[in-house]
Amino acid sequence: MKRVSFTLLFFSLIIVSKPLYGQIDVNITDLGNDETIKFGDIYEIYDLDKELPTLVITWSGKWCFPCINLINRYLDCDMSMMNLITINVDNEENRDEVLNEGYHDSWRKALNFHANIGEDEKGFDNVFNVSSAPLILYLVDGNISDALVSYSVYPYRMIQTGRIDDINFVWDSSSDLNSLAWAYYKNEDDESKLEEAKEWVIRSIELDKNYSNTDTYAALLFKTGDYTKSLKVAKEAIEIAKENDEDYSTTTDLINSVIEKL
Repeated sequence: MKRVSFTLLFFSLIIVSKPLYGQIDVNITDLGNDETIKFGDIYEIYDLDKELPTLVITWSGKWCFPCINLINRYLDCDMSMMNLITINVDNEENRDEVLNEGYHDSWRKALNFHANIGEDEKGFDNVFNVSSAPLILYLVDGNISDALVSYSVYPYRMIQTGRIDDINFVWDSSSDLNSLAWAYYKNEDDESKLEEAKEWVIRSIELDKNYSNTDTYAALLFKTGDYTKSLKVAKEAIEIAKENDEDYSTTTDLINSVIEKL
Protein backbone atom coordinates (compact mmCIF):
# COMPACT_ATOMS: atom_id res chain seq x y z
CA MET A 1 0.00 0.00 0.00
CA LYS A 2 1.16 3.52 -0.65
CA ARG A 3 0.74 5.40 2.59
CA VAL A 4 0.82 9.15 2.23
CA SER A 5 0.31 11.68 5.00
CA PHE A 6 -2.51 14.07 4.30
CA THR A 7 -1.73 16.32 7.27
CA LEU A 8 -0.50 18.87 4.77
CA LEU A 9 -3.12 19.92 2.28
CA PHE A 10 -1.85 19.96 -1.28
CA PHE A 11 -2.01 23.68 -1.68
CA SER A 12 -1.88 25.33 1.72
CA LEU A 13 -0.18 28.67 2.18
CA ILE A 14 3.24 28.80 3.83
CA ILE A 15 4.90 31.68 5.66
CA VAL A 16 6.95 33.94 3.44
CA SER A 17 8.95 36.98 4.43
CA LYS A 18 5.99 39.20 3.63
CA PRO A 19 2.41 38.40 2.64
CA LEU A 20 1.88 38.07 -1.08
CA TYR A 21 0.00 36.39 -3.85
CA GLY A 22 -0.01 37.22 -7.53
CA GLN A 23 3.17 38.52 -9.12
CA ILE A 24 6.45 38.67 -7.21
CA ASP A 25 9.23 41.15 -7.86
CA VAL A 26 12.33 38.92 -7.80
CA ASN A 27 15.14 38.11 -10.19
CA ILE A 28 16.20 34.61 -11.21
CA THR A 29 19.13 33.52 -13.38
CA ASP A 30 18.94 30.92 -16.16
CA LEU A 31 21.35 28.05 -15.48
CA GLY A 32 21.78 27.49 -19.20
CA ASN A 33 22.75 30.94 -20.46
CA ASP A 34 23.43 32.80 -17.17
CA GLU A 35 20.92 35.52 -18.07
CA THR A 36 19.05 37.16 -15.20
CA ILE A 37 15.36 37.87 -15.71
CA LYS A 38 12.41 39.10 -13.70
CA PHE A 39 10.37 36.19 -12.43
CA GLY A 40 7.21 37.85 -13.72
CA ASP A 41 8.57 37.87 -17.29
CA ILE A 42 9.14 34.14 -17.48
CA TYR A 43 6.01 33.32 -19.47
CA GLU A 44 6.78 35.91 -22.13
CA ILE A 45 10.52 35.24 -22.42
CA TYR A 46 10.16 31.46 -22.62
CA ASP A 47 6.83 31.47 -24.45
CA LEU A 48 5.12 29.32 -21.83
CA ASP A 49 1.52 28.26 -22.27
CA LYS A 50 -0.48 29.97 -19.51
CA GLU A 51 -3.27 27.46 -20.03
CA LEU A 52 -1.10 24.71 -18.57
CA PRO A 53 -0.58 24.19 -14.84
CA THR A 54 2.76 25.67 -13.76
CA LEU A 55 4.76 24.41 -10.80
CA VAL A 56 7.87 26.02 -9.32
CA ILE A 57 10.07 23.76 -7.16
CA THR A 58 13.11 25.03 -5.25
CA TRP A 59 16.04 22.75 -4.53
CA SER A 60 19.44 22.57 -2.89
CA GLY A 61 22.30 20.27 -3.77
CA LYS A 62 23.79 20.78 -0.31
CA TRP A 63 20.96 19.98 2.05
CA CYS A 64 17.85 18.90 0.10
CA PHE A 65 18.33 15.76 -1.94
CA PRO A 66 14.60 14.91 -1.55
CA CYS A 67 14.00 18.09 -3.58
CA ILE A 68 16.07 16.64 -6.42
CA ASN A 69 14.19 13.35 -6.20
CA LEU A 70 10.86 15.18 -6.36
CA ILE A 71 11.92 17.08 -9.48
CA ASN A 72 13.10 13.86 -11.13
CA ARG A 73 9.77 12.23 -10.33
CA TYR A 74 7.92 15.01 -12.16
CA LEU A 75 10.25 14.73 -15.12
CA ASP A 76 9.34 11.04 -15.46
CA CYS A 77 5.80 12.20 -16.26
CA ASP A 78 4.31 13.62 -19.46
CA MET A 79 5.62 17.17 -19.27
CA SER A 80 3.59 18.28 -22.27
CA MET A 81 0.74 18.69 -19.77
CA MET A 82 2.42 21.20 -17.44
CA ASN A 83 5.20 23.75 -17.07
CA LEU A 84 7.92 22.94 -14.54
CA ILE A 85 10.33 25.59 -13.23
CA THR A 86 13.18 24.64 -10.90
CA ILE A 87 15.06 27.20 -8.81
CA ASN A 88 18.29 26.41 -7.00
CA VAL A 89 18.48 28.12 -3.61
CA ASP A 90 22.07 27.37 -2.63
CA ASN A 91 23.94 30.48 -1.55
CA GLU A 92 26.64 32.12 -3.63
CA GLU A 93 29.40 30.42 -1.64
CA ASN A 94 28.17 26.91 -2.48
CA ARG A 95 26.38 27.43 -5.77
CA ASP A 96 29.21 26.72 -8.22
CA GLU A 97 30.15 23.53 -6.40
CA VAL A 98 26.54 22.34 -6.44
CA LEU A 99 25.90 23.21 -10.08
CA ASN A 100 29.14 21.51 -11.13
CA GLU A 101 27.68 18.28 -9.76
CA GLY A 102 25.25 18.47 -12.69
CA TYR A 103 22.09 17.45 -10.87
CA HIS A 104 20.11 19.65 -13.25
CA ASP A 105 21.84 18.61 -16.47
CA SER A 106 19.18 16.05 -17.35
CA TRP A 107 16.26 18.36 -16.53
CA ARG A 108 15.76 19.32 -20.15
CA LYS A 109 11.97 19.32 -19.90
CA ALA A 110 12.06 21.98 -17.18
CA LEU A 111 13.22 25.58 -17.03
CA ASN A 112 16.12 25.76 -14.58
CA PHE A 113 17.31 28.82 -12.65
CA HIS A 114 19.19 29.88 -9.55
CA ALA A 115 17.71 32.32 -7.08
CA ASN A 116 20.47 34.96 -6.66
CA ILE A 117 20.61 34.18 -2.95
CA GLY A 118 22.42 36.83 -0.94
CA GLU A 119 23.72 38.79 -3.92
CA ASP A 120 20.79 40.73 -5.33
CA GLU A 121 18.36 43.08 -3.61
CA LYS A 122 15.73 41.31 -5.66
CA GLY A 123 17.01 37.83 -4.90
CA PHE A 124 14.52 35.11 -4.09
CA ASP A 125 15.48 35.26 -0.42
CA ASN A 126 14.23 38.84 -0.16
CA VAL A 127 10.68 37.61 -0.68
CA PHE A 128 10.64 33.97 0.42
CA ASN A 129 12.05 32.08 3.36
CA VAL A 130 14.42 29.78 1.48
CA SER A 131 15.81 27.99 4.53
CA SER A 132 13.28 25.21 3.92
CA ALA A 133 12.85 23.35 0.69
CA PRO A 134 11.25 22.33 -1.48
CA LEU A 135 9.23 25.49 -1.63
CA ILE A 136 6.51 24.80 -4.16
CA LEU A 137 4.62 27.54 -5.93
CA TYR A 138 1.55 26.87 -8.05
CA LEU A 139 0.98 29.48 -10.75
CA VAL A 140 -2.28 30.24 -12.49
CA ASP A 141 -2.23 32.57 -15.48
CA GLY A 142 1.26 33.68 -14.51
CA ASN A 143 0.34 34.57 -10.92
CA ILE A 144 1.07 32.70 -7.71
CA SER A 145 -2.08 30.94 -6.62
CA ASP A 146 -0.79 28.71 -3.82
CA ALA A 147 2.43 27.87 -2.03
CA LEU A 148 3.75 25.36 0.50
CA VAL A 149 6.82 23.49 1.66
CA SER A 150 6.47 19.73 1.27
CA TYR A 151 8.36 16.71 -0.05
CA SER A 152 5.10 14.94 -0.84
CA VAL A 153 3.56 17.06 -3.58
CA TYR A 154 3.99 14.14 -5.94
CA PRO A 155 2.74 14.21 -9.54
CA TYR A 156 -0.33 12.07 -8.84
CA ARG A 157 -1.63 14.88 -6.62
CA MET A 158 -2.01 17.02 -9.74
CA ILE A 159 -4.59 14.51 -10.96
CA GLN A 160 -6.15 13.91 -7.56
CA THR A 161 -6.82 17.63 -7.11
CA GLY A 162 -8.04 18.17 -10.67
CA ARG A 163 -5.09 20.33 -11.74
CA ILE A 164 -4.50 17.83 -14.55
CA ASP A 165 -7.37 15.71 -15.81
CA ASP A 166 -5.53 13.01 -17.74
CA ILE A 167 -4.15 9.78 -16.26
CA ASN A 168 -1.61 9.66 -19.09
CA PHE A 169 0.30 12.34 -17.18
CA VAL A 170 1.55 9.65 -14.76
CA TRP A 171 1.10 6.59 -16.99
CA ASP A 172 4.82 5.79 -16.91
CA SER A 173 5.26 6.40 -13.18
CA SER A 174 4.73 3.22 -11.18
CA SER A 175 4.85 5.06 -7.85
CA ASP A 176 2.30 7.69 -8.83
CA LEU A 177 -0.13 5.21 -10.35
CA ASN A 178 0.04 3.16 -7.17
CA SER A 179 -0.40 6.21 -4.95
CA LEU A 180 -3.44 7.36 -6.91
CA ALA A 181 -4.96 3.87 -6.82
CA TRP A 182 -4.40 3.69 -3.06
CA ALA A 183 -6.05 7.09 -2.59
CA TYR A 184 -9.09 5.80 -4.47
CA TYR A 185 -9.15 2.66 -2.33
CA LYS A 186 -9.16 4.78 0.82
CA ASN A 187 -11.61 7.45 -0.29
CA GLU A 188 -13.92 6.11 -3.01
CA ASP A 189 -16.86 3.73 -2.91
CA ASP A 190 -18.11 4.19 -6.45
CA GLU A 191 -17.59 0.90 -8.28
CA SER A 192 -16.59 2.48 -11.58
CA LYS A 193 -13.92 4.58 -9.88
CA LEU A 194 -12.58 1.56 -8.04
CA GLU A 195 -12.36 -0.30 -11.34
CA GLU A 196 -10.35 2.61 -12.72
CA ALA A 197 -8.05 2.37 -9.73
CA LYS A 198 -7.50 -1.32 -10.45
CA GLU A 199 -6.42 -0.47 -13.99
CA TRP A 200 -3.91 2.04 -12.61
CA VAL A 201 -2.38 -0.35 -10.10
CA ILE A 202 -2.17 -3.13 -12.69
CA ARG A 203 -0.20 -0.72 -14.87
CA SER A 204 1.94 0.18 -11.84
CA ILE A 205 2.73 -3.51 -11.32
CA GLU A 206 3.60 -3.93 -15.00
CA LEU A 207 6.12 -1.09 -14.68
CA ASP A 208 7.64 -2.16 -11.35
CA LYS A 209 6.13 -4.97 -9.32
CA ASN A 210 6.76 -4.45 -5.62
CA TYR A 211 5.15 -5.03 -2.24
CA SER A 212 3.40 -1.67 -2.17
CA ASN A 213 1.51 -1.91 -5.45
CA THR A 214 0.80 -5.64 -5.10
CA ASP A 215 -0.75 -4.98 -1.71
CA THR A 216 -2.77 -2.08 -3.12
CA TYR A 217 -4.11 -4.40 -5.83
CA ALA A 218 -5.11 -6.98 -3.22
CA ALA A 219 -6.91 -4.30 -1.21
CA LEU A 220 -8.83 -3.07 -4.25
CA LEU A 221 -9.82 -6.63 -5.18
CA PHE A 222 -11.15 -7.06 -1.65
CA LYS A 223 -13.11 -3.82 -1.76
CA THR A 224 -14.71 -4.78 -5.09
CA GLY A 225 -15.71 -8.22 -3.83
CA ASP A 226 -13.20 -10.43 -5.65
CA TYR A 227 -12.18 -12.23 -2.47
CA THR A 228 -10.53 -15.30 -3.97
CA LYS A 229 -8.23 -13.27 -6.19
CA SER A 230 -7.61 -10.79 -3.38
CA LEU A 231 -6.34 -13.62 -1.17
CA LYS A 232 -4.02 -14.87 -3.91
CA VAL A 233 -2.57 -11.41 -4.59
CA ALA A 234 -2.23 -10.63 -0.88
CA LYS A 235 -0.13 -13.77 -0.44
CA GLU A 236 2.05 -12.64 -3.36
CA ALA A 237 2.50 -9.27 -1.64
CA ILE A 238 3.64 -10.96 1.56
CA GLU A 239 6.19 -13.06 -0.32
CA ILE A 240 7.61 -9.91 -1.92
CA ALA A 241 7.73 -8.20 1.48
CA LYS A 242 9.58 -11.15 3.02
CA GLU A 243 12.16 -11.10 0.22
CA ASN A 244 12.82 -7.41 0.87
CA ASP A 245 12.52 -7.45 4.67
CA GLU A 246 9.45 -5.17 4.62
CA ASP A 247 6.67 -5.00 7.17
CA TYR A 248 3.50 -6.73 5.93
CA SER A 249 1.29 -6.60 9.01
CA THR A 250 -1.49 -4.71 7.24
CA THR A 251 -1.55 -7.33 4.50
CA THR A 252 -1.95 -10.01 7.16
CA ASP A 253 -4.94 -8.04 8.46
CA LEU A 254 -6.32 -7.92 4.92
CA ILE A 255 -5.97 -11.69 4.56
CA ASN A 256 -7.88 -12.19 7.80
CA SER A 257 -10.66 -9.95 6.45
CA VAL A 258 -10.74 -11.92 3.20
CA ILE A 259 -10.99 -15.25 5.02
CA GLU A 260 -13.99 -13.96 6.96
CA LYS A 261 -15.72 -13.28 3.62
CA LEU A 262 -14.97 -16.68 2.04
